[in-house]
Formats: sequence, structure tokens, C-alpha cells
Amino acid sequence: MTRTTPLVALVAAGGIATLGSTMTLIAIPWFVLQTTGSGVSTGLVAAAETLGLVLSVVLTGTLVDRYGARRASLVADLFTCGAVVLIPLAHNTVGVSLPLLVVLALGIGAGRAPSRSAKQVLLPAVLAVTRTRVSRGTSAEEASQRAGDLIGALLGGLLIALFSPATVLLADGAALLLAAVFVGVFVRVRPVSGGHSAAGYLQELREALGYLRRDRLLVVLGASNASSNALTTGLLSVLLPAFGVLVWHNSTLVGVLIGAASGGSMLGTALYALRGTGRHRWRTFAVCGLISGPPVYLVVALGPPPVLLVGLVSLSMVANGALNPVIAAVKYDRVPEPLRGRVFSALHAVGSAAMPLGSMIAGVLLDGIGPHGAAYALCGLCVIAVGCPFVFKVWRQMDAASRQLGSTTTS
Repeated sequence: MTRTTPLVALVAAGGIATLGSTMTLIAIPWFVLQTTGSGVSTGLVAAAETLGLVLSVVLTGTLVDRYGARRASLVADLFTCGAVVLIPLAHNTVGVSLPLLVVLALGIGAGRAPSRSAKQVLLPAVLAVTRTRVSRGTSAEEASQRAGDLIGALLGGLLIALFSPATVLLADGAALLLAAVFVGVFVRVRPVSGGHSAAGYLQELREALGYLRRDRLLVVLGASNASSNALTTGLLSVLLPAFGVLVWHNSTLVGVLIGAASGGSMLGTALYALRGTGRHRWRTFAVCGLISGPPVYLVVALGPPPVLLVGLVSLSMVANGALNPVIAAVKYDRVPEPLRGRVFSALHAVGSAAMPLGSMIAGVLLDGIGPHGAAYALCGLCVIAVGCPFVFKVWRQMDAASRQLGSTTTS
């Protein structure tokens, strides 16, 4: 292996897993809408997956620290692979009822979170081995996620049009298996650790939550992620599939639209990696959030011609590409390495807590005021969420952390 092999493998594994997840994001709601015609049922299944995600990050965060990020990544990807593949297997044999689909969606969500958290914990050690700057490493990781979103959305929409949602889920299972192989074979580094303590699981969880309570910036980052994730989940898992079925009558357009959003965000991430200095984090985060949030919901609600719709969403999402690298750099700055597994997982739990609610709200709005009215309503909520960094001074601490650590860490 070359010096850069672990980084390439870890980044690729994250992107491949995201590719599969994005295909599932389109396939499961499409399947539920086609079979039930109910926005509430679609929201219920989406909420089950996100509930599994929230529960898993609460229950498995300290296990990443205690038993190793690499092992956690492997187990999580393989577990999720099994849950995903069970859906088409059951569909082709005994059939998939709504309760069974809810249970399997819960299992899928339960595997996604520890997979992502474990790969995040592995990243600093990989960056150290490859002597890669933090901002470029986090941007590469984010770019792989966006590439997975882009390819997965396009491929998912195309496979649904050509075959069926069940075929998409089989492809997702294959992607998760490949991601596990990449980490298992090529990522051999170990995160630097002070060793897990002799304290029990609950004590370690309390330590993580206590650390978060003492850091106001991390708390508001978690709250911001919660609102953003809820709105995004409502849009992607309920609203866009509903537009595809009820308004556009075109699964390919749904995939192209999600892919265009991911492509724009990936371009933004690449630009940030090349031109970003790691300074002015607050300004970057606040302005990019405003540009990339409400306009997307507004454009979908207005319903311009497909070419213009795709172009405007893609352009708006370029600004989104800087958000996660900024957040990741802040987290690496402020959380000691021995605590990262449990603290990152706790942050993930906080950021994901409102996602089931977002799915259910979108489903209720869809049945109550239709797809266009629901899109306008989500746009209004998004304006409130992205306005908070401009109003509350605690967000300025993002720049304070950057100045304190200096250009070596943040550039």
C-alpha cells in the first residue's frame, strides 16, 4: 500500500456507503407512495429510519471509543446491508406489509449512524499518517459524501424507472458490502486514544453529554443540525418523492434533482478545499446557510420548467458545500481525541433528534395542503433556522476557536 491508501480507502468507503443510502432514500418512499398513496404512511416509514438513527447514536457512541472505530464501521455497514437486502427478499417471497417495512427501516437507520461516526473518528489518524491538512481532509471526506449523493440519486432514479425500487435496494446492499471491504482491507490505522476508561457504558455516555453541556457552541451546532436535518429529511424523504409521483410523474427527475443538489454541494466543497483558509468560519457558515437553504424549498414550490428547476437548485447548493467542512473543523478543534467517538455520536444524536418529526410534519402537510403548500411551509421554517447564526452571538465562537488554534490546525 502507498502512504495515501488509507485516506483514499476511507474517503471512498464513506462515499460508497452514501451512494447506497441515497438510492434507498428515493426507493423506499417511492415504494410506499406507489403501494399506499398515503403521505402519512410515507412519513411514518421515513420517521422509523431516522428514529433508528437517533437511537443508535445514543446507544452506540461510547462503543466506538471502547471497541475501536474500525471494528464499529465494519459491523455497522454489514448490519445495514442485511437490513436493506431483507426488504426486496421479503417483497419477492412473503410480501412486505407496512409494519414490517417500518421495522426494517428502523434497522437501516440504526446501522447508518455508527457507520458514519466511526469513519469520522478514523479520519484524524488517517490524516496524520498521510500528512494531510485538516481542512483538505475534511473537505475530501465531505466531497466523497456529496459524490455519493450525486451518483446515488441519479442511479436510484434511473434504476426505479428501468426496473423497480426493489432493484435499487439490492444495489444499496452491494454498495454497503463494498464499503465494508474497503475499510476492512485498506484502513489499518488506529485513532490515537488514551484508552477507554474502566467506567461503565452509562458513565461514559454521561461524560460525553456533560462535555457538550459545558460547550455552548457545540450545543447550538447540534440544535442547528437538528432543525436543518428535520427540514432536509422532510424535503428529501417525503416531499420530493411526492412531487415525483403526484406532480411530475417522473422518478428520473427526482433523481436528477437530488443529484444536481449534491453536485452543486460537491463543487462548493471542492472550492472550499482549494480556496478556504479555515478562518472566518462564522461568516462562511451563516452566509452559505442562508444561500443554500430557503431558496431550494422556494424553487421547488414555484415549479419552474425542469431544466431551470435543476439549474437553480444546483446553483443554490454550491454554498452548501462549505457547511460541513466548517462544522467538522470546529468539532475537531474543540473535542479531545479520546472523547471524540462518544461526543461526535452525541452530537449526531442531537442533530438527528428532530428528523423523524420532520418526516411526519412533511407527511401531514402533504396530505393537508398538498405538495406545493407543504414546500412553502418548509421554506418558511427554513428561513427561521438559518437566521439564528446572524442573531445569536455564541456563533461568533467559531472564529475564536480558529484564532486560538492558529493557521496550522485550521488551514
